[in-house]
Amino acid sequence: MASTSSSIVFDDIFTTDAIDKDGKKFDRANGDSFAMALASSLSRDGGAPTADGEDGEDKDRDVWRPDGKGRRGLEEDYDYVMYGKVYKFDTGSSDIVTAYASFGGLLLSITGSYRHLTNVVLGDPVYVLLRK
Repeated sequence: MASTSSSIVFDDIFTTDAIDKDGKKFDRANGDSFAMALASSLSRDGGAPTADGEDGEDKDRDVWRPDGKGRRGLEEDYDYVMYGKVYKFDTGSSDIVTAYASFGGLLLSITGSYRHLTNVVLGDPVYVLLRK
């Protein structure tokens, strides 16, 4: 997991073990591994206040811009980045929870120990970052 000064709230490496169990022809990714991170900001320092008193929200304003003129952030380390919101958080058994996020129609459901998902907060904006 990321440290408290980082904007990354969850990160892990996943390996696909089954794809499209209904039998369609999307089998090229079976056995592939990818890294996924959830971040509250693209800022590398977690949006902490700067020495001149500028707060993290203003500092994060121009971290990423499509014209390439903004400051470089976490998006430089990943192949794919999406912005969304955590819209649901279910507590299952004693220590298993599920967090749900929407990225403009693409839905994410991640289930695991509450210890690993403790920094994912209902209602908060979130970035999902992916790389092979």
